[in-house]
Amino acid sequence: NPDFMSFLKNVASSFVGSTLAFLIAGTILIFVFIGALVGGLVSAAAGGDATEQEAVSKANTVLKIDFSQPITERSTNDANFDLTGFESNSTMGLRDFTEALQEAAEDEDVEGLFLNFESVAAAPSTIADLRDALEAFKSSGKWVVGWAESMSMGALYLTSIADELYLHPNGGADFAGMRLQTTYYKGMLEKLGVGMTVLRGPDNEYKSAVEPFTRKSMSASNREQLTALLDDFWSEVRGGIAEGRGISEERLDEAAENLALRTAEDAVEWEFFDGLLYEDELKERVKELLDGEDPVYVDLQEYMNPDPVGGFAAEFDFSIFESMNDDSYGESEEEEPLGGSLAVIYATGGIEMGNGDNQTIGSITLSEAIREARLAPDVEAVVLRVSSPGGSALASDIIWRETELLKEAGKTFVVSMGDYAASGGYYISAGAERIFASPNTITGSIGVFGMLPYAQELLEDKMGLAYDDVRTHAHAGVGLEAKLDEVQMEAINESITDIYEDFVGIVAAGRGMTYDEVDAIARGRVWTGQDALEVGLVDELGNLQDAIDAAAALAGLDSLADDDVVFLPEAKDPLQQFVEELVGAELLTDALVQVGLSREQLEQIVAVRRMLASDDRIQARLPYFIELH
Repeated sequence: NPDFMSFLKNVASSFVGSTLAFLIAGTILIFVFIGALVGGLVSAAAGGDATEQEAVSKANTVLKIDFSQPITERSTNDANFDLTGFESNSTMGLRDFTEALQEAAEDEDVEGLFLNFESVAAAPSTIADLRDALEAFKSSGKWVVGWAESMSMGALYLTSIADELYLHPNGGADFAGMRLQTTYYKGMLEKLGVGMTVLRGPDNEYKSAVEPFTRKSMSASNREQLTALLDDFWSEVRGGIAEGRGISEERLDEAAENLALRTAEDAVEWEFFDGLLYEDELKERVKELLDGEDPVYVDLQEYMNPDPVGGFAAEFDFSIFESMNDDSYGESEEEEPLGGSLAVIYATGGIEMGNGDNQTIGSITLSEAIREARLAPDVEAVVLRVSSPGGSALASDIIWRETELLKEAGKTFVVSMGDYAASGGYYISAGAERIFASPNTITGSIGVFGMLPYAQELLEDKMGLAYDDVRTHAHAGVGLEAKLDEVQMEAINESITDIYEDFVGIVAAGRGMTYDEVDAIARGRVWTGQDALEVGLVDELGNLQDAIDAAAALAGLDSLADDDVVFLPEAKDPLQQFVEELVGAELLTDALVQVGLSREQLEQIVAVRRMLASDDRIQARLPYFIELH
């Protein structure tokens, strides 16, 4: 019976298809589980109690503290498991921190301490204890150096104990005083028709936890106690910075009142910092402190726990995962061949601080790729493939600095522009020996902007919220509840102007033009690649291969073969990428597409959302997307 035979074929094909699907899915899940299990074991082991590990160091060790992990009252050893893997939530306890510094102070191999953090998330008392521990280390006679790309007031309070304190040339320091703000919900509750019953006894006028639900402003008692607290906090911070930096407390108040630290140069002029250094210059300074010897940077937790796998190694054979292990100790800049004479480095997406991914340019990720090419003895030329609308002004400057070091190392540097190389995307391109663009590349947009929303009408008139505060200085704190005042506006505008002038100066130096010549074609204006050629922002029209050929010629590389070209940053393993898409972003994207949003729209929404979520509000970014359909 033909129909019956057809039915059997359909059943058989469905069975085989389903079986294969289950086998493939099962295999993937096995890989995921094994990866998660091994990663979790290593991660969980790394979070072991630091006090139980024997500290290990090497000659010329420089301890590095960046507070990338929170400091808590006691160490924690938590680990979570889901399909994406084990995740360690381990933290270092305050006691562990203090004991580690005490041991380091007595360790003959530890030469000094490098403080490198932008902010500190801890209560005032914990911060004070951290500072005491740092001062105790310093009292041992060993040096302490501090540096950061930007610095909050809490970080400045801690690092002010350093013998030498430096700031990134395009960084900044937050010094505007302190503010404690309370949000009051009574008006909103009234609009919603909700009442509150409060029980707190007759003599608890300072028990202010209930006030947000019963009042629209601070009671006199609460204002009194918050003012006293704030005055104490400010006195501690101001006194510590005054002592550490040798600045009078009156001058510190003046700086906060006038928002004096508007640029990095201001921070040095007011003696908050000893100078402005890029990271490579800071490392050279550390090397000088070691009498020319190369430092071995070691994280504090690594110092106390150099063998994170610990006892697991005795029971499990991890040899099959050797590629996952890193035998290096601490940070170093090693010269390792990449296997090619020309490196193509991709810079795709918005520019952000930190690590990047397939959709974003991270200051750390891209800087490391450029540095890797600079240090590789077999790489003689680099082509930076830029397709970016820009982003963080500070991150752009960090990446630009790495391109300058690349040229100083004697390596050829050429840029190939893709769809966009605008604003921050042009910033990181400006120093190239040759710049290639396609006729339709969107480039230029040499400008800077800042963005601080306010929503007074929404919050107060529509939602019924009210705000009240106490503060040490008139301009402390910027919130959503009101527009910027004149001094705040002036300070932010001055900061943006300073970054813009630096931007124009970098372009002028890179392109061999005067400041005025660049300024005339800058001011945020965008150009097509063809127009950019006419005004001098690019050298030639061409594609990536044209740029590769030109870079090879400039570097004197004859008959460049395909295997002479390496690509950075390294691409993800296909299986890893497939699994990530299977369990994460790809499925979410598919689901959102079904509700009527295109993938292009989703990418744009995510880009804007990431920009708004960033702490870096000063942007060198193209303010729109251009697409042809």
